[in-house]
Amino acid sequence: MLANAYLVVIYNKIIDKEKLQKYAVDALPALMSNGAKKTLARSANITQIEGIPPERAVILEFENVEAAKIAYNSEDYQLALRKLDGGADRFLFVIEGT
Repeated sequence: MLANAYLVVIYNKIIDKEKLQKYAVDALPALMSNGAKKTLARSANITQIEGIPPERAVILEFENVEAAKIAYNSEDYQLALRKLDGGADRFLFVIEGT
């Protein structure tokens, strides 16, 4: 059995809130309809413990790493991603669970 995987999106800086809002309307539904099991966290309420805190973070649970990659590369999500169009300085990665 493969371990769960967690898609993590870290928003270092939100550059254009309007673009982010347009992206967000479609992004989460696209990821959910393409394999995300649930949203574990999606917030700008971040408590700094070490380093520089991001402006926003999102964590989604998937069945495995491959499922997260399939959802990210899905046509629905890629269409949503185009709406972000430089509206945020962010990075995204997948962590394999144990």
